Amino acid sequence: MTRSVLADLDAVLSIARLGTFRAAALDLGMSTTALSNSIAKLEQRLGIRLFNRTTRSVSLTDAGKTFVERVGPAVIDIRDAMLAAQSLQET
Repeated sequence: MTRSVLADLDAVLSIARLGTFRAAALDLGMSTTALSNSIAKLEQRLGIRLFNRTTRSVSLTDAGKTFVERVGPAVIDIRDAMLAAQSLQET
């Protein structure tokens, strides 16, 4: 998994958790435009819309809900594995 794919997954999870692109962009330390472009590219690669967007709200589509439910635990496992590997290097 490339770094950009992991960043895209973190972006989806952050938007789903925080409920807005703006809050997620602040959380991730990036601009709202960059975050929106990243999500649009991911949706294009997947061939599905993950979010319903209006000027006032953002919500997960049914496909987005399924994606987040499946990806969330996997991302946590990946992060845990990375931390475990780093801790071995430190000893």
